[in-house]
Amino acid sequence: MDHSGIGFPLRRIDRGKGVHVAVGTQGELARLNDAGEVTTPISRPFPAPIIDGITLEDRWVGIWLEREFREARMAALPLDGEWPDGPGRDDLRLSSIISEEVHPPDTIWHRILDTEPMKLGQLSGNIVFSTLGGVYMIDPDANEKWRAQLPLWTEISEMGVQDMIVSILEIPGGVSVWSQAGGVAVLDHVDGSLIYSRVLNLGDKVVNTVFSKDGGWLVILHGGSIALLDQIEGTPEILRNIGPVMDSQFIEGEWRWTGWRHDGRLTKDGIKSVRRDSIGVAMLNGTVFTNDGMWSDYSA
Repeated sequence: MDHSGIGFPLRRIDRGKGVHVAVGTQGELARLNDAGEVTTPISRPFPAPIIDGITLEDRWVGIWLEREFREARMAALPLDGEWPDGPGRDDLRLSSIISEEVHPPDTIWHRILDTEPMKLGQLSGNIVFSTLGGVYMIDPDANEKWRAQLPLWTEISEMGVQDMIVSILEIPGGVSVWSQAGGVAVLDHVDGSLIYSRVLNLGDKVVNTVFSKDGGWLVILHGGSIALLDQIEGTPEILRNIGPVMDSQFIEGEWRWTGWRHDGRLTKDGIKSVRRDSIGVAMLNGTVFTNDGMWSDYSA
């Protein structure tokens, strides 16, 4: 594993199969191999934060959102070849009339989004994404396959809280959609129709969810706790952790994670945590990437 770092502060890693995309806090991108080595020059294709991304077989698809200029872009970049730098913020500032001319360069396709995007996921090689206007599935070339209304959880709406979609994950039989307030929905993979819906009382906001066919669900909660589910219809087991979890993988039959100044794992005897000086923000094949863009050995 290359421990020399990638040269920018990291936000997350969009894991793929053999090719992974490191995403920086200011919209930087770099491709990594399974050993964590940077394989192409760092680029910044669009002058805005990347709120989410997924790595498909031959392309990476991302969403850029610049709230100051009310600009949202979705684009697909090929996994072969170099990714050039794109326009700067001055170009974006001057593009209010001709915004379609300012976009990431050398894309397979790009789209301007007219409502605020929230989350990206994938389903059988297709792309599923949510905006404030609904949930959509498109194929890898951006052709729409279906659109559906945002799931509505009556118990949450009656509370008057602002709810956002925080996770879209493929599961056997469909795609799961999770909300910040604990709403869970399963949509049909063929037409996006609602198959199942529930609200989980987890005692905290949902930050993200991770799914493994062997490990079930790990739900990452805002205050540092995690919730475990064997199946989406099951009863969650909430476990208190020593700090917020940033990323997790199911490895060698157990959940392992990294987070705010600690690494942790779930053993048969409960949570084992080991403190670290740095902040772990992402994992790749069981090794930790810290917020300063450096690799670090997993310590738990």
